[in-house]
Amino acid sequence: MDIEMMDLFTTASVIWTAQETGLVSALRSGPRPAAAYAEELGLDRRATQLVLEALVALDIACREGDAFEASPRVNAARRPEWLGSVPLENVWSHVPAFVRTGQPIARMDGAPAEREASYRGAVSGLAALVAPVARALAAKLPVAPARVLDVGCGAGVWSQSIAERFPDAHVTGQDFPAVLEAFTARAASLNLTDRVATLPGDMHAVPLPAGGFDLVVIGNVLRLERPERARALLARLAAAVAPGGALLVVDALAGGTPERERARALYALGLALRTESARVHSPAAITAWLEEAGLREVTAIDPGDGGVSPGPIGALLARK
Repeated sequence: MDIEMMDLFTTASVIWTAQETGLVSALRSGPRPAAAYAEELGLDRRATQLVLEALVALDIACREGDAFEASPRVNAARRPEWLGSVPLENVWSHVPAFVRTGQPIARMDGAPAEREASYRGAVSGLAALVAPVARALAAKLPVAPARVLDVGCGAGVWSQSIAERFPDAHVTGQDFPAVLEAFTARAASLNLTDRVATLPGDMHAVPLPAGGFDLVVIGNVLRLERPERARALLARLAAAVAPGGALLVVDALAGGTPERERARALYALGLALRTESARVHSPAAITAWLEEAGLREVTAIDPGDGGVSPGPIGALLARK
């Protein structure tokens, strides 16, 4: 085992220990010294001190003097709306059970009513998480669309970032009625209310005007579908693209470097932990579906240049 591999296993061990002993949760009620955490949780004082110092180095905890507490990033990840009613750390604690049984901890890809309930509270937190990536992606679009359709829009982070860049762009957000509340609220916060409209319903069934949009966006949605449904959905959306327009797929498509391949693999695992049958589709598969739907010039857009870390997020733009 080389030094880099040893560091990886040590990091995993520290994080796992902090979760299993209750340190991660306890840190949110800080700041307190290591001895206080050890007493509360029934841990050894010296060992607790060392683990807390390691957590500071990993940006899971922060320290002022002798007192430790959760880092701002960990406190942000606590927000339950990210994953509906399932706290983020509980999702990853479920990995051993998932490996043994194959059963996820949540099912966010269920029937339409279940999806609506799951994502109603989740989309605003998810939008805040990816907003920098969405703005970086919008800055790289080679098109200036006037009519944008955002399918499965959630809070509208992808399309509204496009509207922020292009003053003439008008956005229609399509999603379940309860989820669209977050879309309109975010638009209001960005002073975009007069440039947005909503189209409530199921993306697989709601009527879409043929050739009605210069740009159709489907962001972080396609992976919730099995291959056959994802393929059919793209064909449906392609029909809504105007001649000369484009379809933009945003998903866990990043790759090409060890860091991005790792991010994509970890995202695929996290997706499986909270869905029944969702999966990360490959760029090659999505490209084939787009071309089959009559779109051409499928090009990849990397939102990560310019100081933004996209994690697993990448995009494919196909023209009609």
